[in-house]
Amino acid sequence: MRRGAALLLAVVLLMLPVGCGWMPSKTEKETTGEPRETAEPPPPDPLTGLPSEGPAHPTLMVMVNNHRKARPQSGLNRADLVVEILAEGEITRFAAFYHSRTEGKVGPVRSLRPYYLELGRGLNAVAVHAGGSTAALQEVRSSGWPSLDGIHQDAGYFRRERDRRAPHNLYTDLSRLQEAARTKGYGDRETKPVFRFDENGATAEGEPAAEIDLVYHKLYEAGYRYDEESGEYVRYTQGEKQVDRESGEPLTMDNVLVIKAKHRVTDAAGHREVDLKGPGSGVLFQRGKAIPIQWENINGVIVPVRDGQMLPLLPGKTWINILPETGKVSYR
Repeated sequence: MRRGAALLLAVVLLMLPVGCGWMPSKTEKETTGEPRETAEPPPPDPLTGLPSEGPAHPTLMVMVNNHRKARPQSGLNRADLVVEILAEGEITRFAAFYHSRTEGKVGPVRSLRPYYLELGRGLNAVAVHAGGSTAALQEVRSSGWPSLDGIHQDAGYFRRERDRRAPHNLYTDLSRLQEAARTKGYGDRETKPVFRFDENGATAEGEPAAEIDLVYHKLYEAGYRYDEESGEYVRYTQGEKQVDRESGEPLTMDNVLVIKAKHRVTDAAGHREVDLKGPGSGVLFQRGKAIPIQWENINGVIVPVRDGQMLPLLPGKTWINILPETGKVSYR
């Protein structure tokens, strides 16, 4: 019995690790000092400066109707960047740029003009529209610029809704548009960063600007009101708070850039030419402050500049209002 017990003890001792204590488990190793490899954070979104997620995809420039019968619109609250310029009839039209968001309803979709196409080129965007002026469509065809036309060859990716009348009832979805872009070979288009972003923006200077009033034409006015609690501006059109049709929530943005550019009516229908080459004057609004700026066109993108340096935007959404030289901007 003694010999058997001694043999069992010897076997147990041989199974023990050399030195004092037990061998640490895998979990213990992971928590006691061995360095782990950490994934690099995703690059910031080129239009918002916020962290981006998901696979690569193109920027979409959707032409959104702003006729009174088209309000409230759907999906402007999802846009990273919105540019507003006069179309015919002294009513503006929105070029809404989507990159960080790839899902959700947008519309009503309206027709294309050459100066909007110029904006789209600067951000390498796929133009999304419902037809267009003769000059705009000729330019799309001659340049081969990627576009999704909701009333011609790409109508299958759009739909007419029954609770509104044409031409104010053409809608689509961002996911459908991204699908169409992939199908047509536009899916790998890259949007390179142009804007500067900073957590404090350009707010080290500036005058108080809690209320902004814009006059595009005597028949059309827009504006913004600053909300101190959120640190964002709230959009108004013709004196009414502008909201999203689906959610009922007000349209808000972090940066409002107002500039003036030369406009020229070219025909009896009221079509315009708009000089987006610049430079020109303007005002950048951030966190309740107004910062006078010059604007320049850098590689097809309108940016705020002071003393030869591009001013930073706050990370988030930006609206650019391009007024004619006869337009008015006031703030207080």
